[in-house]
Amino acid sequence: MVIYLAGLQSVPKELYEAAEIDGAGAWRQFWHVTFPMITPVLYFNLIMGIIGSLQVFTTVFAMTGGADGNPARSTLFYALYLFSTAFYDLRMGYASAMAWVLFLIIVALTLAANKFAEKRVHYAG
Repeated sequence: MVIYLAGLQSVPKELYEAAEIDGAGAWRQFWHVTFPMITPVLYFNLIMGIIGSLQVFTTVFAMTGGADGNPARSTLFYALYLFSTAFYDLRMGYASAMAWVLFLIIVALTLAANKFAEKRVHYAG
């Protein structure tokens, strides 16, 4: 929320004044002034959300008390399975390969988001 607030506060007031003089209502001001100006913030949060969602570990590990994904392996996320494979099963090579696969998935999703955002993210200046 702090990042969104900083993005909203960085929108120049002059743009709102110009839009108001041109006769734009609140919805048009949001859609044509606010939204394009905060797209870098939205893009940053999208990338951080993608990466964070694929690396769910701490919450589940603390909540279930171990790396076995109890109850009935229902909380066995990929990162938790990677940790379990490396440090409980002591299969470091397999866990390393799993980490590389996770890295490649994150890179692929980031590149896909970057390709999608090429024409949609507007940087000032």
